[in-house]
Amino acid sequence: MTLQLFKKEFLHILRDWGLMIFIIYAFTLDIYIAAKGLNIIPELVSVNIMDEDRSAASREFTQRIRPPAFREPVMLSDRRSIDRLLNESETVLVLDIPSGFERDIYRDGATVQLLVDGTQSTAAYLSSAYIGLIARQYSEDLLRDRLRNLDMTGLPAIDLRSRIYFNPEARDRYFEGINEFFMVFTLIGLILPASIIIREKEYGTLEQIMISPLGIKRLLVMKLLSASLFLLAVTALSYEFVLKLWLHIPLKGTLLGFLGISLVYSIATSGLSFIIASVAKRLSQIGMLTIMIFAPMLLLSGGWVPPEALPSWLRALSVISPMKYYLDSGISLLIRGADFDLLLPNLIRLILLGAIFLGAGYILYDKRILHGEG
Repeated sequence: MTLQLFKKEFLHILRDWGLMIFIIYAFTLDIYIAAKGLNIIPELVSVNIMDEDRSAASREFTQRIRPPAFREPVMLSDRRSIDRLLNESETVLVLDIPSGFERDIYRDGATVQLLVDGTQSTAAYLSSAYIGLIARQYSEDLLRDRLRNLDMTGLPAIDLRSRIYFNPEARDRYFEGINEFFMVFTLIGLILPASIIIREKEYGTLEQIMISPLGIKRLLVMKLLSASLFLLAVTALSYEFVLKLWLHIPLKGTLLGFLGISLVYSIATSGLSFIIASVAKRLSQIGMLTIMIFAPMLLLSGGWVPPEALPSWLRALSVISPMKYYLDSGISLLIRGADFDLLLPNLIRLILLGAIFLGAGYILYDKRILHGEG
């Protein structure tokens, strides 16, 4: 009987072409686009330069603004074109180097003006910070050359050397791809069990099951298990063929270890699916209710916004987001290769949250669906 139930639920999932297309897209192209198509680090940002000094010093400074962070700078000859370029969003940055730049460098210090199109806030903030780093490095090189010419060495200084652990090349596509992988697992983990649970209500077979020897509780357990096993199988395929073979992300954890964490996490998402299936009156409402739960989970998890950047009251609410513990555990395992003892606290929290959500979901389902219709 148990095998027949598993077979029945698996066939229902496989025959739902709309759901299958969405799952295949989410676990393949969506992850690839997130990893390859979105760049947090500035790349080929447009920049125009108004060089009124036209000196050797100004040319040396502008030559440091080059790919891959910036496009080849476009030199301007007319100040009136600056406003037009910014107003029409034809450039992100305009660097204005005033006349007397080289002369002032060797006196009290020179200044330049950087005009930024703030409508593209992320690109503007990061690219202007890059220009600031270039200016600072240029100033340090000038000072070092002057001291060397004066035979002044051995002055107090700080030699800052950065060492990046776990992702030495600081490639954001690694984090973005894995982060999207977790988000997809969460979203499908909410939609799939809820759609399976509500199917009997849509088909009108719930009353027949309640009076049959099978029992509604056993059927619900089989539905949740089949959804979890199907989701884990798709996750394993995406892990091997998308993250490792397609994106070439250097994963340090093991597949079995990650599937173990995902199985614990699926308990929590199944409990939330119970709540969704209890509130939804039909299958078409599941998507809307899922977004209502998924969006706050994503905000509180740190996937898009670091928890430190949230207000204190939102940061306190992050303890009820199971996605936060899943992201922390998954990233620690896949990127850092963390041991089990480091993952255990988050796994315990996931188990506790999962038990609470499952209990609350079943109570709500029993009250609204079983007793409400029975």
